Amino acid sequence: MIDIIIVDDQVIVRDGLKMLLSLNEEIRVIGEAANGEEVLSLLSIKVPDVILMDIRMPIMNGIEATKVIKAQYPNVKVIILTTFNEDEYIFNGLKNGADGFILKEIIQSIKAAYEGTLMLHSQVTSKLINVLQNVSEYSSPSAMKKKDLSKLLTPREIEVVEQIMQGKSNKAISTALFLTEGTVKNYVSRILDKLELKSRSELIIFLKGE
Repeated sequence: MIDIIIVDDQVIVRDGLKMLLSLNEEIRVIGEAANGEEVLSLLSIKVPDVILMDIRMPIMNGIEATKVIKAQYPNVKVIILTTFNEDEYIFNGLKNGADGFILKEIIQSIKAAYEGTLMLHSQVTSKLINVLQNVSEYSSPSAMKKKDLSKLLTPREIEVVEQIMQGKSNKAISTALFLTEGTVKNYVSRILDKLELKSRSELIIFLKGE
């Protein structure tokens, strides 16, 4: 069962999402909030697997909330929900640790994020590529963008990175490399630690920028 919290300032949107998600027996909505501050308070009581996060909300918006949540609850997946397909929101959301940024296909994206796959709508993917191509020099947290990864990672870790860059989930990687899913998770954690990155999203942006 995948536990979900919905964050949106419009009650009608939250109700609509709850109704939609209730149609899938693998998904359970365990809470809702109207802004970033409310969801942070809610997380002190209950921690979900996935948060559906609107961007434009009063008091604390979705980008700010995502940054705090990923710092305090790194295992919680955050999927940004919006109808505003703007470059700045897309890039800042991913940079702050969002596990996906979607306009549609909600249930599919929840399952993908839960399994460790970065899920992007096709329109958002093209936007992100354009943003990355126009950035003259992306400043990664580690400032190691130009270094040879073979000097930082083991051959097995590089194999895992290659699988991540193909958009595969931990489960899919474990099948491809004949490893347990727990071993894959450990590899991913070590890779992120070595590169001083916080999430798979940052890893993808880091490598795309090379």
